[in-house]
Amino acid sequence: MSSLGLTTAKTLGYEGGEGKIDDLRRFINFGMNVTDGSDAMSMVVWDADKLSSECQTVLLKPLEGVSDSMSIYLVASNENGLLPTIISRCLVEYHNKLDTNNSGYWKDILECFSKGPSRCLALADEMEKVDMEMALEEMIGKLKLGLESSVNKNRLKVLKLAIDCLANLKHTNVNAKLAFGNFLISAWRLVKS
Repeated sequence: MSSLGLTTAKTLGYEGGEGKIDDLRRFINFGMNVTDGSDAMSMVVWDADKLSSECQTVLLKPLEGVSDSMSIYLVASNENGLLPTIISRCLVEYHNKLDTNNSGYWKDILECFSKGPSRCLALADEMEKVDMEMALEEMIGKLKLGLESSVNKNRLKVLKLAIDCLANLKHTNVNAKLAFGNFLISAWRLVKS
């Protein structure tokens, strides 16, 4: 809360991980009435990315009608879990930046980029689908951080490839090992060029 500049006493919170449509509507209606009378109050939906898509649609109208005296914060650990229509109505800020050390899956991905296609395919073969998704999420985070310091065409292409691959893994029945291996080899080509 401190990174958002909020205090507990002046914040109304809702836990998105346990969100139900009727409960969220009551929270929004109550919160808008309270915050509309006081610009010191704010509404926060924690774990907004864990809300069902039906619950997220409940947020659309309130997000469009936010007045200057009201603040609604949607806190998410994974913005890919939010509907595009929600993100389009929000100002996105990153408060919990990933460290730039070689940790987690990033170390394995960097090894692929230095050793070439055979290592890319071997890594894809070693990993389970959930690990591939986590590796892609970590890589997307690292690439986004890199864009803060410099923008280059290849970094943007690799970022797009990573987002597309993650979307395919999460929302289609694609062969995960084949899709992830193809992503790694395509990204390796871009990194090497």
